[in-house]
Amino acid sequence: MQKVFDNPSQIEALVKQKFGFPDFIMMENAALAIKNLITSDCIILCGKGNNGGDGYALARQLYGTIKTLVFCLEPPAATEAKKQYEMCKKLGIPFISQAALTKKLSDTKNPPPFIIDCLYGTGFKGELTGTAAKIVELSNKAKSVRIACDIPTALAFNADYTVTMGEHKLALFSDKAKQVCGKIIVAPLGMGKALFENTAPSPAAFLVEPADCILPLRTNKAAHKGTYGHTAVFAGEKAGAAIICATAAMNFGSGLTTIIKQQKSNLGQFKISPELMISETIPAKTTCIVLGPGSDKLQPETASAIETWWFNAKTKSPAAVFDAGVFGDPGFNKLLKKLCTRKDSRIVLTPHLAEFARFSSLITVEELANSPESKIKAGMSLLKKFPGITLVLKSANTFIFNKNQTYIVTDGTPSLAKGGSGDVLAGMTASLLAQGYSAKDAAITACETHALAGKKHGAQAWDLSPMRIIEIINCIK
Repeated sequence: MQKVFDNPSQIEALVKQKFGFPDFIMMENAALAIKNLITSDCIILCGKGNNGGDGYALARQLYGTIKTLVFCLEPPAATEAKKQYEMCKKLGIPFISQAALTKKLSDTKNPPPFIIDCLYGTGFKGELTGTAAKIVELSNKAKSVRIACDIPTALAFNADYTVTMGEHKLALFSDKAKQVCGKIIVAPLGMGKALFENTAPSPAAFLVEPADCILPLRTNKAAHKGTYGHTAVFAGEKAGAAIICATAAMNFGSGLTTIIKQQKSNLGQFKISPELMISETIPAKTTCIVLGPGSDKLQPETASAIETWWFNAKTKSPAAVFDAGVFGDPGFNKLLKKLCTRKDSRIVLTPHLAEFARFSSLITVEELANSPESKIKAGMSLLKKFPGITLVLKSANTFIFNKNQTYIVTDGTPSLAKGGSGDVLAGMTASLLAQGYSAKDAAITACETHALAGKKHGAQAWDLSPMRIIEIINCIK
């Protein structure tokens, strides 16, 4: 896992104070990291701060080997930016006017091969307006390779690459940022990454990587079906979702899998695989239950059955996954509070943003999507309200909250945006819980494997169905 930090300015200040690193060394290294990506003519867009200073340093390093033009949005105001600007002027590096820049960016036959965004860094707040907004809009339309320095300006510049300096920054992992950051590259600022990060306060989150998955490989040569647990999925008014969920659980290692028929369930209209068992009660040896896929509300008899099983379960550490429609039912709060009183239990909630906003009543969907800081604050608040739960907050970047830590899964793709994908994830998570995984390991492994399945099929594919996801997860190594 890689660390993610929420206060880059504070980290840089600590590095300067502790190790005596001057601004110009960091600026030179930032420019060098971007330089390594540029292979042809470029236009560098510079703002007035240190982000613009990085751009001037880049222009100086490129000048003489690659044709370079610099656009100065505003006269430099930061001390080091002024120095870099003056050096560019003395070297005779050509600057381009707004009118000439507009003409070049609008040239569809001969667009600039590279456009480098050094307008505004992490300190920018609000909406982009005026000249800057027009330049960014034209840059996004140009058929050029776009590179952002540290962070795309106002999260409006649509970068193919974002070269971020020193460390992963939390601001890069909002849903809005995922749309515009492209490939994120962390560039060193003059010292080893580990030393740089160890200077900082505790990270805000951790990035999940494929190596963090603990796949349910069967190494026990004396195993039997009971070794790998029993997943029981409640089927509600839209039983197809429960069937998808149960099928995913079975295919991700659950030794036994049962669909529990609730009142008003339309289970009878489906052809169900003979590999899945059907029951009207929770089987005695169940190790994990799933409630929510295809259910619009929590039925009183279902809540009662879950509560009875939970506190009398034969399994040592009962587990549950709650998903989808259950978050809109007022009775779910009451049930969840009761289940949380059992200290050895493992509970994973898997809402998407709208379900979470409705359930928590703490935050809007827009704020969840656009502010990672607000998302973490809201997630941690829910964990305090329901002690012991693990929260999987599904979105373009999925955030996992466990105890006092946050984990971010960034490998998800647009191809997963299909009805039933979440039911697959719920089944995968439940299967791992049924097999004895901790809630944290189950959530991380299921979410990352699910994301990798989308990647393997194709990030932009439109034909990725839930059943195809289930087929692909068995090919993830």
